[in-house]
Amino acid sequence: MKPLAVYVVGVGARAGASAAEVSALVDEALAAARIPAHEVAHLATVEAKGTEAGIRTVAADRGWRLVTWPSARLAQVLVPTPSALVGEVAGTASVAEASALLDSTGRPTGTLVVPKRTSPTVTVAIARHSG
Repeated sequence: MKPLAVYVVGVGARAGASAAEVSALVDEALAAARIPAHEVAHLATVEAKGTEAGIRTVAADRGWRLVTWPSARLAQVLVPTPSALVGEVAGTASVAEASALLDSTGRPTGTLVVPKRTSPTVTVAIARHSG
């Protein structure tokens, strides 16, 4: 029997990003990978964004736990598309991809199935984790 696959949605956002924008980009990413929302284990982001209303609302509305990571932890995760600008602002060259790649214990056990996608103020990535 194959292990159960679970997904982690990583989200980065500028301050004040709306729940509607976060939700739309999450939906777009899930649809692109044909991932049903009930297979998402949790939504993850950097600690500094854990209080953003748009991110918190999307997690709560979907019944997903919100997991946050220190920027120093995210900076240790190898990602395919790091950003120097994000590194300057957030203290890590990746928020969405790095957050998605970490499992709930902070181990980088994921495989990206949706590399980062962006909208004007939000970035989303999705990783598959075997459970």
